[in-house]
Amino acid sequence: MTPPAPAVLIQIDENPNCAAWDGQVFQPRTPPKEVSQVRVERNGDAAWCEITGLDDGDKRCPAMACLVDDSGDGACLLVFGGSWGLRLNDVSKGDTWGVPYMLLPASGADLRFVS
Repeated sequence: MTPPAPAVLIQIDENPNCAAWDGQVFQPRTPPKEVSQVRVERNGDAAWCEITGLDDGDKRCPAMACLVDDSGDGACLLVFGGSWGLRLNDVSKGDTWGVPYMLLPASGADLRFVS
């Protein structure tokens, strides 16, 4: 039997990438896997965006995703990064922005994982 994955704590201090997030704990149902792209809707348009984690000092780290329980939807995918959250890049529009974390449908249709 596979041991459960360790809990994921999302706590983001104020930083240049995204707004602060005051601590939330998620219990993964699956081991985290590295993510390369995410489909997001922004300003009414859906697009595939590159995604990475961001650590202190603007250092890139992997964006990871795992299945977690969600009180509203039953299960969803938690996408998380570094101590400064996640950085998204819509290459087609030259637009970049940051978020603390993302919760996406459990189907995984909005994610592209690293092989």
